[in-house]
Amino acid sequence: MQDALNTKIDERRGRTRVNAGLNGCLKFGPELTTDCEILDVSVTGVQVLLTDTVPLNSDVTLILPGSVHFGGEVVWRHGLKVGLKFRNSPEKIAERLAGILNQDTMRQLHS
Repeated sequence: MQDALNTKIDERRGRTRVNAGLNGCLKFGPELTTDCEILDVSVTGVQVLLTDTVPLNSDVTLILPGSVHFGGEVVWRHGLKVGLKFRNSPEKIAERLAGILNQDTMRQLHS
């Protein structure tokens, strides 16, 4: 049953996700921020674990090491785990991620 559920989720995403092992910060609202751990990443979005709650459908900015910013929206939430959909094109996201992730991880994203 779990394999069927994972297959449906993977089909819905349409993009390969890889473990990131990164920490960052999520900005939302006028001046609100929360620290986060990036659990996995694709060129269309990320799954993050937050230290504080962020409302569903919030416009956010994910800030990763090296002050790399990604604009997005909270598209799902389960407790402190949230899924963010990036606003920029997958090509633009891949370009930005290349400066953060190692080459092996980037190859997995493009598989």
